[in-house]
Amino acid sequence: MQTKALSGFGVLQVEPTDHCNLACGMCKPHAEQWTQIHAVPKGFMDRAVWSQTVDTFLEDRVCFDHIIFQWLGDPLFHPQLHLLIAEAQRLQGQVSYLRVDSNMILLDEERTLSLLQGATGGIPLLLVASIDAYSPSVYQRVKGFDRLQIVRQNMRRLLRLRREMKASVNVQVQFVVQTGNAHEALAFRQYWLDLLGCYGTGGLWHDEIMFKRLSVDGGGDGQREADQLYVESILQQGIQSESINGVQIHVWKDEPWQVSVGQSHKRTACPALWSTPVIRHDGALMLCCADLEGQMTLGNLKTDRFTDLWLSETARQRRREHLAGEFNDKCTSCGGVNWYALPEHFRQWT
Repeated sequence: MQTKALSGFGVLQVEPTDHCNLACGMCKPHAEQWTQIHAVPKGFMDRAVWSQTVDTFLEDRVCFDHIIFQWLGDPLFHPQLHLLIAEAQRLQGQVSYLRVDSNMILLDEERTLSLLQGATGGIPLLLVASIDAYSPSVYQRVKGFDRLQIVRQNMRRLLRLRREMKASVNVQVQFVVQTGNAHEALAFRQYWLDLLGCYGTGGLWHDEIMFKRLSVDGGGDGQREADQLYVESILQQGIQSESINGVQIHVWKDEPWQVSVGQSHKRTACPALWSTPVIRHDGALMLCCADLEGQMTLGNLKTDRFTDLWLSETARQRRREHLAGEFNDKCTSCGGVNWYALPEHFRQWT
């Protein structure tokens, strides 16, 4: 195994479930109410499979920058999410932090306490709240249902309990700029700046407000218009990356490889094949999070080790194809969902 040359395996994405309670316009599977998303029945990750996988990470000394619990569903739907996170807590020294991306609708008091208690004294936890709106009407427009007041109540309780427990949990609230909400970016910024500041960071936490570009089918038709809207909206409303009262405001600057404003770029190898492995809820290991249909599935962690699959000849061949400018199967029509350049050390390692 050549983990030293790889400097770790990037960012691991784990899908607790592909069930969701919203119909966000930017998420086609749930907006269109697909009965199946991955060409397999919807389901929930088996804790035993994840525990077994963590065992192999420990044995093989597999390191990740961080682990994200989420893919095509809302992780809070999983009844044992806190136990999945507890399993990951065994990877201290191999993972810098754990992350849960959620709409926070199901973040009731019981779930909040279980997440906060699980993060006390262990690997830090980042809770990413996908909210995307300031007003209830806009929330309903972009998310499909009016749940904004529930989300705000849950987030206030989270911040209050975090302060009382001094738990190692950081918070990021996200706003993905799109046609239905672009005009509310500044109001969103001010609301969450006030709320996060009200509970006081006190140097104990790293809280963020993130403004992101909309990905249209991984950079497909309409990406240029979405990208232009993002740039114009952020600039016109004077939003910039800065720190205010201990809260970090981030303006996402990465652009789709083929749709930079006013120019085009030649397509290069996608770093997803090197640094963003995805574990589907049924244990399948995927090369890319844009591969909903499973065309590039490497195998299943119920029966195989992560390192055997991620470093397999099948995976290496895909990477060599990308380095040679050959984009086959799912990669043929993908717009480059990762949006980032391939680091040179991955190229040299391959």
